[in-house]
Amino acid sequence: MNHLIISQTCVCEYCNTVVALLSMTGKEFTLKYEFENVGELEHSQSLSSPEEEYFGVKWKIRIHKWNEILNLFLHTNLSVNQEIQFDYTTKIFSKNKKKISLESGSGVMKVSDQSFFCDLIDWKTMEEEYLNDGKLEVEFHVKITEMIGFPKEELRSFGEEMKQFSDVVLKIEDRKFYISKLYLASQSPYFATLFMGKFQESEKSEIELKDVNPDDFQCFLEVIYAEDAIDDDTVERILQIADMYETPLAIKKCEKFLIKKSKMELKKKLELTEKYGLEESKKAYQKPI
Repeated sequence: MNHLIISQTCVCEYCNTVVALLSMTGKEFTLKYEFENVGELEHSQSLSSPEEEYFGVKWKIRIHKWNEILNLFLHTNLSVNQEIQFDYTTKIFSKNKKKISLESGSGVMKVSDQSFFCDLIDWKTMEEEYLNDGKLEVEFHVKITEMIGFPKEELRSFGEEMKQFSDVVLKIEDRKFYISKLYLASQSPYFATLFMGKFQESEKSEIELKDVNPDDFQCFLEVIYAEDAIDDDTVERILQIADMYETPLAIKKCEKFLIKKSKMELKKKLELTEKYGLEESKKAYQKPI
């Protein structure tokens, strides 16, 4: 664990009331929050930022006064048998943004210990150098190195962290997918009509999709974004969505998997071949596999 104070000229405007996403590369994200009325905290009192969800986990920052020390914590909502290992960097900004209290290190979060203590600063120093009219600006960058006990890992994220790269949100049940209209339309006549046609949906920034499972749709999107999401457990569900949304690329990839890699029984392969009109599969199955 490394802790130091550095000087830096700030060239950015920071949000005063929300946790913000700064960057996302792989499993990385940054929480940022400006706490208010920090100077009024008494011994053993705390303030927390709003929760934000990344990679299926809810995260928040908490500051805590213990005697004359300011403590900084990271909180999650892990469930039984789940564990997250991560690297982190924390920043506490001075009132004139020219000085930063900086700490970096590694941590482990488990259900038995859902808060991670990572930073502290003398309360008097905090008041004199960092507190700005009762407000304290804190940043927490997390790089996840391993997630244990979670469902099958998503190969590509379409969550809120991709908002800056998207121009439409597809809502399925209680889950939202942030995607590019142009890219999805280029793969699917169905979505081309939905996004570019003369329908009310074409003007909406959020569109709800019916009769589809959000986990299956995640796999479908991964396939058309060139991820290797097809296996014997997912191929039928991906075919169903690809057929529903008229997506030749996804259908072709599923067909190739069935011919070359699938360990399914021949009867099941023939069933899928017939149901979805897989011409190459029909030819392949006329010969011994």
